[in-house]
Amino acid sequence: MTDTTTVASVSHNRNGQARLGRLRLRAPGLWTLLQFGLLLTILFFSAIPIVMMLTMSFRPTILIYADFWGLPWPLNFANYTSALIYLLAPMLRTLFVYVVSIVGMLICAAPAAYAFARLKLPGGMQLFSLILLIMMIPGTILLTPRFVLANQLGLRDNLWGLIVFYIAGGQPFAIFLLTSFFRAQPAEMFDAARIDGATELQALRSIAIPLAWPIVITIAILNFVGIYNDLIWPTLMLSSPDNHTLTVALQRYNPGGGPVEVSALPDVGGQAAGYVFASIPQLLVFVTGMRYFIAGLTSGAVKA
Repeated sequence: MTDTTTVASVSHNRNGQARLGRLRLRAPGLWTLLQFGLLLTILFFSAIPIVMMLTMSFRPTILIYADFWGLPWPLNFANYTSALIYLLAPMLRTLFVYVVSIVGMLICAAPAAYAFARLKLPGGMQLFSLILLIMMIPGTILLTPRFVLANQLGLRDNLWGLIVFYIAGGQPFAIFLLTSFFRAQPAEMFDAARIDGATELQALRSIAIPLAWPIVITIAILNFVGIYNDLIWPTLMLSSPDNHTLTVALQRYNPGGGPVEVSALPDVGGQAAGYVFASIPQLLVFVTGMRYFIAGLTSGAVKA
């Protein structure tokens, strides 16, 4: 009896494996092939500008004008030497502005989001609706009043003028995401913390924020893209070259052709190397934080 059961079990497993193998070997359908073909086409055309930028960054500008589609051989690293010399300081200033801005943004947004999510505030829903309304206002409309306010406060041509308005401008979106996430956290944990004598700030620091770490990383990455690539506000605020952020420095970067405003032929190779050099921090941020970024987006979408 045991032998018969064993033989039947082995036969059943083999049949199941055979059916699974046939399912795996099934050819993809026409719709699947069309989807993959469309994705590959989009990927190909998206990669063309990146490949061109990389190839031009390793070529002298005179060779680019002579043979635009030529290969970068031998490799010329002089463009990257110039980019490192002229763009390193603006890059460090931009990273400083970002780090201080995101820390200040989270310090202000986390308690506000916790209050909206966990405390019964009089008029809390109306205040939260006002925050959502502020999120709908286009940023370009606020450029003029912000500039006037910065001028009255003496914040022009100062990195702190950027930081203050980045912190204030990022509050609505950060509060919205954190509030949605805090509301989805189990209320029993906060009740237990209150029974043990924890204050609301201790509950925020020890329970809410550690559980919301993926959404915090998501907010940090999204704001990094906006702050690091911002051109309009730094251009309005910063007039001294010693205070220029990276995007403003890149706009005027023309190492081999003189100032961009008066140069007839821009240094294409040098500018391409500058763009590649400026992209390195963004690449590092996305490579190191992509897992948390995807987890934050997914959890926020499900829990909100």
